[in-house]
Amino acid sequence: MLRVIGYVLGAGLMILGGVELVRWLCFRTFRGGRGRDMGEMVLLVLPKGPEDCEALVRAAALRVDWMALRPPCRLACLDPGGETGEILERLQRENHSLERVRREDLPAVLESPKEGK
Repeated sequence: MLRVIGYVLGAGLMILGGVELVRWLCFRTFRGGRGRDMGEMVLLVLPKGPEDCEALVRAAALRVDWMALRPPCRLACLDPGGETGEILERLQRENHSLERVRREDLPAVLESPKEGK
């Protein structure tokens, strides 16, 4: 009985590994063309307040690094000012790719480069 359970678990892990390998190969193969076809990508972070600002921005920066798109994804964060603005200023010194965006500048940031031409 234990031998059968071992075979079933082994087969399940082999199938899971095979699926993960195919997913990884597809991601690596099609990664380069996706950025050129879709245009520029912006990940916009909208913190509700200073309590969640740092965690959201750090998680978004990790996501942008993980995606490793070509051209790279832009990381932008809405800057409402006050204490949140101070946190964003400190985070921007640590992460130079972080863009602080004011509410009135949002349409310009979100506008597609292909539409603007």
